[in-house]
Amino acid sequence: MNKMKIVITLVLVLLVGVFAGSLGTRIYLRHQMEGSGWTRTRTAEERVNRIVKRLADDLRLNTAQTVEVEKLVTKMEARATALRVSYQPELRKIYEEGFQSMNEKLTGEQKKKLQARQEKLNPRYNAYYFRSLRAAQKAIPDAAELKVRLGLDAAQESQVAAILADQRAQQAAVIDRYEKADRPDITAVGADLAEIGKTARNRIAALLTPEQLIRYGEK
Repeated sequence: MNKMKIVITLVLVLLVGVFAGSLGTRIYLRHQMEGSGWTRTRTAEERVNRIVKRLADDLRLNTAQTVEVEKLVTKMEARATALRVSYQPELRKIYEEGFQSMNEKLTGEQKKKLQARQEKLNPRYNAYYFRSLRAAQKAIPDAAELKVRLGLDAAQESQVAAILADQRAQQAAVIDRYEKADRPDITAVGADLAEIGKTARNRIAALLTPEQLIRYGEK
């Protein structure tokens, strides 16, 4: 096992221990669960930097460890963001149906005030949603990561890198297109992104050996 593998193994052990204990629980709850205002007023990069700094200070990580921890936390944050945005369309539907029912109980003047409030909040929500979608794209693995995980040869790695680059470009274009719409359909954008991801995954699977396919399906 080379030095880098030892460092990565050590960092993984540290992260598992830390996030299973009180420090990890406190960081997770504070930055992911408590007060949605924090997550909506900070970018993903700011959240990652804050968590990494806290870990580096509390665990007294050296420079090499800090670099590896930052990579892991960045990927972890992106995956968590991807999970959050996946259920946002359904949540929004619940709220919209609730406000519609509420509307039926209001007077004409009250309806106008409620509508004005929704029109004020919708652009802010949309901005947060699309910012989160972009952050979630960092959860897409890179070819080097898959090379290690699947044992890709040079030709496979080159082809996988091209497929992943195409996936990122297509998904970025979809996000841009919907974000520019006057009334973006967040259910549709999620479906479009999922379809692009599914296509990329199928293209990669077609390049793999049976043994690699088994490992590819493990995550």
